[in-house]
Amino acid sequence: MNLMKRKEEIEARLAEIRTSSTDEKDVDKLAAFEKECDSLQEERTMIEKKMNIASKSEVKPLQIIETKGMTTEELEKRGKDIKEGRTITVASDEILLPEHTANEISPVPFSEVSTLVDKVNVVNLNGGETYKKSFVKSSGDAGLTLEGAAYTETEPKFGYLTITKVKITAYTEITEELEKLPALPYQAEVLKNINTSLRKKISQQILKGAGTSNTFTGIFSDEAVALADSTPLQISEITDTTLDDIVFAYGGDEEVEGGACLILNKNDLRAFAKLRTAEGRKVHTIDYVAQTIDGIPYVINSNCKALSDSATVAGEYCIAYGSLKNYEVPVFSPVEIGKSTDYKFKDGIICYKASVFTGGNVVGYNGFLRVKKAAAAAKESSTN
Repeated sequence: MNLMKRKEEIEARLAEIRTSSTDEKDVDKLAAFEKECDSLQEERTMIEKKMNIASKSEVKPLQIIETKGMTTEELEKRGKDIKEGRTITVASDEILLPEHTANEISPVPFSEVSTLVDKVNVVNLNGGETYKKSFVKSSGDAGLTLEGAAYTETEPKFGYLTITKVKITAYTEITEELEKLPALPYQAEVLKNINTSLRKKISQQILKGAGTSNTFTGIFSDEAVALADSTPLQISEITDTTLDDIVFAYGGDEEVEGGACLILNKNDLRAFAKLRTAEGRKVHTIDYVAQTIDGIPYVINSNCKALSDSATVAGEYCIAYGSLKNYEVPVFSPVEIGKSTDYKFKDGIICYKASVFTGGNVVGYNGFLRVKKAAAAAKESSTN
């Protein structure tokens, strides 16, 4: 017999069974119908396999139900449900998915190092030990000279400073499993972390280096020779005149210096942003992309104490203002990173150590104006 014709006969018989009414007490007849349905559907499945047909509208098998005690209406409703209902089969691999591991590590979403490190003047002195620097304090004044009289002396005044070598180090341990995992670049992340940690320490030393053995001479250090003649500006709180006070207090008497930069804590930047006029307008225009306050560049550094913070003690340095090229960081060696599996060989630990020899000091005479927190009752003063 033709397979397609036999399949049509089976479909017709199945439809006939579903539309036929069955007396609620005629259990034997209903059971016979269900048995015939099962047999017909098995035959139909075999035909479809032979014909290689994947029919999406396949009629699902009738469910064997308990019919005792069911009324005619209930049996008809049950038959209608069986006829119209469809069962959706969800494959197990669509529910129980295997565990997956991403092939990358999410980095810290925020900057961990102040951009101050990249904006100061870096000098390459590979192989050096110390760095001596001279700077001009002032130039002389010419004089009016009578005939035959001695010329007026105009020798400039110089200052001298020495930048000594400072050793900055970092050490990290990881397990050999982390290094050998193919899916995640843990080793690359460890090396990135070492570089970041070195830069964080340099950023801290540029501002707060004590100027003693194996330390930078920071901008806030009293050991900064180039700033020995400068008088810090003392401010008790950030007001609508604070920015002008800082700008006009910096530099010489002949000009308002351009190209200078504010170095401050993020909370102090927020204090500038919150200032309002009597009409409610913002006092300052702050460009967070270009990083300027009324056109004046700023650099955020967490090593600055916040002048606007009530916990900051009077007398502490909080803000610096000046040209960042007035601070030099000589690099006496490249960053050297060593790897060893010997130290904790038994434990399967891989050790990384890194070191760089560098240093830093203020090299411009009065190159930075330093702002101190003043006592609340103290009168604010500015430099001459």
